[in-house]
Amino acid sequence: MGAEGDGGTARADVVVLTALEVEYRAVRAHLEDPRPLQAERGALFELGAFREGSAERTVAIHMTGPGNPGAAASVERAAALFAPRAVLFVGVAGGVKDVALGDVVAADAVYDYETGKDTESGFLPRQKTYQSAYGLVQLARLVAAGDAWQPRVRPGDGAPRPRAHVRPLAAGGRVVAHHRSDVGLRLATGAGDALAVDMEGFGFLAGAYANRQLDALVIRGISDLLDDKGEAHDERWQPVASRNAAAFAFELIGRIPVAADATAPVRSLATSARSPATGTRSPATGAPPETPRRRRLTIRDLGVLADTLLAVPGMTSPARWQQLLDELPTVGTAVGRQSASRAEALSLLRVCEARRAMGELVEVVAVFAPDDPAAAELARRVEELGLE
Repeated sequence: MGAEGDGGTARADVVVLTALEVEYRAVRAHLEDPRPLQAERGALFELGAFREGSAERTVAIHMTGPGNPGAAASVERAAALFAPRAVLFVGVAGGVKDVALGDVVAADAVYDYETGKDTESGFLPRQKTYQSAYGLVQLARLVAAGDAWQPRVRPGDGAPRPRAHVRPLAAGGRVVAHHRSDVGLRLATGAGDALAVDMEGFGFLAGAYANRQLDALVIRGISDLLDDKGEAHDERWQPVASRNAAAFAFELIGRIPVAADATAPVRSLATSARSPATGTRSPATGAPPETPRRRRLTIRDLGVLADTLLAVPGMTSPARWQQLLDELPTVGTAVGRQSASRAEALSLLRVCEARRAMGELVEVVAVFAPDDPAAAELARRVEELGLE
């Protein structure tokens, strides 16, 4: 897995974001051979391999810095660059109730406790909520119900055995230092079921919400408690909480299904074994007739297709690019940005590959530029790659 320079791309099954260096180190320790990737507009990612049995997943990691805005922007960039199967935010949080130092909380929802109206009579909350992806929450519940994740915790200093919870978090831009503070009281009244509070979870899920088909989950280790904060606590418990959250995260990553053919959609276990073409079963086995597998496109393949697409007259215009996405309603909504950049083109092509929509893309481009050599070349290359 080689690193790329400016404008290069790579593929990642999962992207893991963190805010702090101590969190980043804990996540990075689970990867084999992490290598830097200089992404578009200066955002730095590293790519590494995570192996679970015979399966290997490519994981991209990135440090956003503290705060909801940076987390939201990083999700947007990760979606456009990697089109991952899942994106996780992993790090530390302050415990509000029902948790101990070192415990892990996987958020099924995150509340924004800061939105509201400040009036003469007091603060009137207008709290907003984002939910984590249903499938990832279900996986988190399975991981939390067992102990398989705990042996993944990297050696530390003999901290107590952690527990895992799947419950809501609250997020905002303030450091909450006491349960009787203004924010502490606000959390008690408006987010009473939140186990912990952080500074990035809401922005992270907001960024995922803006990118359809992007599954997201927040995972936090408890590094301090609402009534027991201080630098000494951070020094002792932030590394412990970070290691615990990373261990839980990679146990979950190891359970994310990996399709044998990465271009084919993942089907649920309940899907009927019927042939989509005929609705019949194989006479001998009751299984559907096998269809030929297509090879997964390489980065070079995608790069050539992206360059060809952007060579079509007018395609680098933001207005024409948006028109293209509008004509691909089942595909264009899954692409993160509308900037007509090469990274955007690569993101669109990845989605088209995964959803078997390359033929649809070729048809729309041919309508836009019926006699253009670049449009004809795009059709030829798609046919040559067996993607129609």
